[in-house]
Amino acid sequence: MKRLGVCFLVWLVVGLGAGWADEASHRQAVEALFDQLGMEAVMNATVSQMAAAITGAVPEDMGYHDVVDAFVKKHVGWTELKPAVVDVYMRSLSEAEIGALSEFYQTDVGQKLVAVSPAMSQEISVLVHGRLVANQGDLIQMMMDADFLSFQQFLGAVGTPADAPQPR
Repeated sequence: MKRLGVCFLVWLVVGLGAGWADEASHRQAVEALFDQLGMEAVMNATVSQMAAAITGAVPEDMGYHDVVDAFVKKHVGWTELKPAVVDVYMRSLSEAEIGALSEFYQTDVGQKLVAVSPAMSQEISVLVHGRLVANQGDLIQMMMDADFLSFQQFLGAVGTPADAPQPR
């Protein structure tokens, strides 16, 4: 019986140690991929753009541009976000998949993707914003239709006189 207990304890320690090693190795692979991709620079540029967009919405005469910029960089800067982003990658991709991505990004096509991704993302953001602005009338109409339907349902619940004009 004692042997069984000792064997179990050895198995537990070895098994947990392997799990910790696997997690540490997985984390190291994700961090290496981030280094390979220049993720810190990309995220810092994104945060700077975000801070500029937010501070652009604050009237200049209020004098809060530096405060808003510091706030955004403090709470969503790479140093603050990196541990959580690493965890997201670890939950989403196996260590083998991270390795395959790393290999891909070492190819010419992978390097091209890294190089063109910021411009592509910016172009897509402009496209999305333009489509939203161009179609805002449709949103307003959809909201009005939803309000009208809700009003009709309210009237149905309350009841309307039989001779009342019916909405179109």
